[in-house]
Amino acid sequence: MQNYLKGGEASNGLHGRSSGEKSRARILKAAGQLFAARGFDGVSTRELAAAARVNISAITYYFQGKNGLYQSVLEQLVDDTAPLFDPMISKLEHDVADAGARREALAETAVWFVGALLSGILTDPRIRWQMPLVMREFQQPSSGFQFLYTKRIEPMHNVIAKLVSAALQINPKEIETKIVTATIIGQCMAFGFARAVIFARTGWQDYDEHNRQQVIEIVSSGILRTLNLPTTRGTAKC
Repeated sequence: MQNYLKGGEASNGLHGRSSGEKSRARILKAAGQLFAARGFDGVSTRELAAAARVNISAITYYFQGKNGLYQSVLEQLVDDTAPLFDPMISKLEHDVADAGARREALAETAVWFVGALLSGILTDPRIRWQMPLVMREFQQPSSGFQFLYTKRIEPMHNVIAKLVSAALQINPKEIETKIVTATIIGQCMAFGFARAVIFARTGWQDYDEHNRQQVIEIVSSGILRTLNLPTTRGTAKC
């Protein structure tokens, strides 16, 4: 599936598509934006059709109704974020296994991962746009939550749990491992969904390169302490 998060048909890869494919992509783009801003129950089928500039019947034709459209938006979200998260997950799993019990190697792996995750959260426009939708699913799970959890959330938690397990030398299935894993992810995600708070507290206007590096170094150092791992070169010594 093509990315529906960047405006304009050209940037969405719509050139060369049939009119039906363009209509379907336009509906997905409009629906994703509205669902993210107002939630599933906050948007009517009529509003979805108007935003996509299609007849209401098109939503039934392409998605079998509003529920099917919402599910397709979640599927699009998973597809759009795969190029960022799937290689990250694979590399983290490989590097943790390769590090074994070597704590310096585990620390370097943790620093790399935190930097990669935060860079995506802070700079990728898809992540910024999709995060409100994901947060809604966290707070008020819909029928699509299990799909989102299985395809995107659980794989990330599972691989970070392996890092936590190796660093703290505890079973990956222990509650402590799962809580520490959630803490690490939460620390990183906060700089995405709470950016208005971060900017108000810091006086920043945006996450420019200098500000991003500060966030990455400070968060990395904190996570190394959480994991009882040695500070590596390139991390802030707070």
